[in-house]
Amino acid sequence: MEEGENLRFKKAILLLLVMLLSCGLLLGCGSDKEVQTEKDKVPQELVIGIGRDFYDGPETGNFLHPSTGVWESLTYPGEDLEPVKQLATKITADNTNKVWTVILREGVKFHDDSSLNADAVVKSVMRLKNNPKLDGYNTFPNLDKVEAVDDKTVKFTFNRPEPGFAAKVAGKGCPIFSIKSFDEQGKVTHPYGTGPFKFENYKKGEELVITRNDNYWGKKAKLEKVTFKTVSDPSTRLAALTTGEIDAIVDVGGVLPEQASTIKDDKNMVLLTQPVTTSHYIIFNNKKEPFKDKNLRKAVSLSLDRKQLVDKVLSGYGDPADTIYTPLAKKWVTKGLWKTDKAKAKELAKVDKTQKVELVVNAALANRWPYKSIAEILQSELKAFNLDVEIKMVEGAAWGDTLKKGEYDMTLSPYTLMTGDPDFYFGQWIDSKGQMNKARGIGYSNSEADRLVAEAATGKDMAARQKAYKELEKLVAEDVPVAPIYNDVCIYAMKKNVKDLKIDPFFKPSLEKAYRGQA
Repeated sequence: MEEGENLRFKKAILLLLVMLLSCGLLLGCGSDKEVQTEKDKVPQELVIGIGRDFYDGPETGNFLHPSTGVWESLTYPGEDLEPVKQLATKITADNTNKVWTVILREGVKFHDDSSLNADAVVKSVMRLKNNPKLDGYNTFPNLDKVEAVDDKTVKFTFNRPEPGFAAKVAGKGCPIFSIKSFDEQGKVTHPYGTGPFKFENYKKGEELVITRNDNYWGKKAKLEKVTFKTVSDPSTRLAALTTGEIDAIVDVGGVLPEQASTIKDDKNMVLLTQPVTTSHYIIFNNKKEPFKDKNLRKAVSLSLDRKQLVDKVLSGYGDPADTIYTPLAKKWVTKGLWKTDKAKAKELAKVDKTQKVELVVNAALANRWPYKSIAEILQSELKAFNLDVEIKMVEGAAWGDTLKKGEYDMTLSPYTLMTGDPDFYFGQWIDSKGQMNKARGIGYSNSEADRLVAEAATGKDMAARQKAYKELEKLVAEDVPVAPIYNDVCIYAMKKNVKDLKIDPFFKPSLEKAYRGQA
């Protein structure tokens, strides 16, 4: 063989070897099989530990928690809690802000394979409108009618201006379901939503199972199955994560501040945090002595060193409140109205002789947040005002009944703002007819506050609404029907092989993006 031919032969042999090697790396030359990624090599299932049931039952407003990704709404709160379009592609108002027209997204199917249409939206809305107990966020008290204009167009008509409409129908305020999901009385028979996951199975007090919706209108989820396992005790919940019984704890109050260091020290786990829209309050019985006196209510608020409390009780995992509701709604809140001034507090507090005060604490809430520690701080602080505070722990249902009847002096309560529009807070807590004002037995009534609530909610433009809310926030800081303590920073944790699992300010996990990697 001549030298040139020999060289060409060697090159051909080398090329053949390279090709064979490449084929081996690609799992077989000529095969249609794709290169496997990390997420494809392991079962795409997750078990998530939560502190309470995510399924409240078919006759409740929140019968399937938004964290599950089973259902969607017309809009969803995005950055700074401002609404972004979800099942809606266009939302417009007439010049009165009383009539709103919604154009629905094309090509969306419910989990029962029926199409998203105007009729389904009308029936989902009327289910809430006709059954106030199902309308947990009081979204539609001013709705006159909702009607299908055509297959993809829905018209809402209100009896007053509703400039915050797009925010009010975001998320939990207006879940959209297939008409096959509930009966004529509004009772859910099976929740068929449009989300990236489908409702699969539920065992009360134990677990909720969801599976991937392969016909999702958006990007298909990587996870095939997610099980939410209810583990009410915080220590048991952490132990389950440590042993691998669960893959993650993703829930507000799911990981307690005192547990954070244990997770940080474990090389097999990841600890993350996220500011969320849950705020915590001291609630006073405004109708009953001694807190009928607004000066005493104000004194209690002024005596509270919120930063010290967050540092001591929450190990810094919280935001000391200086706004009446979540500061994440940046364009609406007025900061700096809630301060600590112990000298001023002592001036305002006029209790001549020792008086017993009952501080009622929900035992279930105290299992998720450090309410017992906060109660003990209040107990100690209020001795300076001649108030002898008795801490009374009660179970959840009894706590709700006690408050509604007004049979308490003080309590501690969380509230999660499910949209950025301030009317969701003021219309429910501060208005004398507000849903939470009544449910919590607050008994606050101020005609000027009622006027400002209405003015701010119905203002003709953004500037007018912002001005009214600033006045309202100042009034509330002066009257102190409730006193904000801190805003939640959610602590959550997972095994290191759990990827892209994060939560948003509404504590909704990114299940549609998450996947299980290599252990």
